[in-house]
Amino acid sequence: MIFLYEFAVGGGAIEGIPKDILCEGKAMFDTLLNQFLEFDDVITLIDGRFYEDYKKKRNLHINTIKEGDDLTEKIEDILKLSDMALIIAPEDDGILYNLTKIVEDSGVLNLGSSSDAIKIAGDKYLTYKSIKDVVNTPKTMPLKKYVIKKIDGCGGEHFIYDENYIVQEFVEGEPYSVSLIVGDEIYPLSLNKQYINANGYCGGEINISHPLKEEIFRECIKAVEQIDGLKGYIGVDVIVGDEIYIIEINPRITTSIYGLKTNPSLAKLLVDNALGKELKFKVEEGRKFIKKDGKMSFI
Repeated sequence: MIFLYEFAVGGGAIEGIPKDILCEGKAMFDTLLNQFLEFDDVITLIDGRFYEDYKKKRNLHINTIKEGDDLTEKIEDILKLSDMALIIAPEDDGILYNLTKIVEDSGVLNLGSSSDAIKIAGDKYLTYKSIKDVVNTPKTMPLKKYVIKKIDGCGGEHFIYDENYIVQEFVEGEPYSVSLIVGDEIYPLSLNKQYINANGYCGGEINISHPLKEEIFRECIKAVEQIDGLKGYIGVDVIVGDEIYIIEINPRITTSIYGLKTNPSLAKLLVDNALGKELKFKVEEGRKFIKKDGKMSFI
């Protein structure tokens, strides 16, 4: 039995999650849920408002959460029935770290990264310190507390930034990501074009060709090797211009899996990887998708 939990769909903070973030979470959850159900039973925890979407799926054991329920207690109870677990959650405010600790404390096989790795990769400054000597990465500095004002501003307009922020050098280039599976070996899955607009990430094109593809893979692998405990699916954000720059390491499932198609499936590869098996797979032609008005769609 595999416990699959996604923070947005799982009621972690559904009222406060923008619809664009919720649709990404649901896309990741649905993609992996359908893949896991092809070869094993799945147990999950979802917000009760999503129950109708999933109640007819065979071999899916649904637990619901409602306002006032204790999320930690719910997850601990489900883990007692589980053999393996995969947590999909943001790094913000230690959410992914804390949920992963619950899995580790339960003794259930974790299909993702360790909490120690998440503590580093989930912190942009600690990531910078870990990789800056082996790959190109934008110069990054931590903040104390600063007031930021426009040089010729008026009316007292200002912004205050504190220790929760970093200052990072701007690097010219095109945004990409790399999807990897990390275990006893590191397996590159795909190079992905990222679509970025004024509001941030809005879609992508998966498993693209690029004249520097193999070099990009090598740089991402070098960066990932610097953080002990990264495991399972890892996404690396990259800027490619005059040089290749590693921007961030995501110690978790990323939205790119929505358009990623492997044979065997990504879910099967994650289980085999966690069991220490050698992975043999093919990555099929990727798909393009966009996020618009709170919906994910292929194009």
